[in-house]
Amino acid sequence: MGKFEFHVMTNGRKQPDEIISAASILAPYVTCIHIREKDKGASEIFNLAERLKRAGLGREQIYINDRVDVAVASGAEGVHLKGSSLDPEIVHRYFSGLRIGQSVHSIDEALYAEEKGAHYLFYGHVFKTGSKKGSEPRGLDQLREVAEAVTVPVIAIGGVTPSNTSELIKAGAKGIAVMSGIWSAADPGLEAKGYAEALKKEEMS
Repeated sequence: MGKFEFHVMTNGRKQPDEIISAASILAPYVTCIHIREKDKGASEIFNLAERLKRAGLGREQIYINDRVDVAVASGAEGVHLKGSSLDPEIVHRYFSGLRIGQSVHSIDEALYAEEKGAHYLFYGHVFKTGSKKGSEPRGLDQLREVAEAVTVPVIAIGGVTPSNTSELIKAGAKGIAVMSGIWSAADPGLEAKGYAEALKKEEMS
């Protein structure tokens, strides 16, 4: 893992074969790929995780969103929790081998998640994004406040592009999380390389 993290999440709209095909190309550039498939059952998510491993991703590159049971069963590195997921304290108590992420939207939520055992946080949406139409972005100033309030890494999400990655890192983010920026791209691998290069440039600056 480099100095800055690069998380890619599936968007629930791609077929498993499409995800696997893209993931094998993304693997050299990303910290991890999150299986974020809200409409799939545990068995389908587990099978997708197994296929990701066969496609060349290490277990440390596989994170499961929400489904702690599948994360444990598949041997995934991490689980990413949302507001309605198990509390990070419970996951930390019973499944201490998992790296625990939590989505937060305020300083209070960030402080709570850190106190309860989250190892990293997603904060956003920072910039305007098509997946949050009609919802005002929180912006760089609020990202900076959250990043300064906690000691765990804060990963910026929402409207992230290679060109604005530098602003996010300078505001205190320890990485970026991308969904539509990858899966809507004509060439996901080329796009991932662009994000990875932007992060590498920040590491060297």
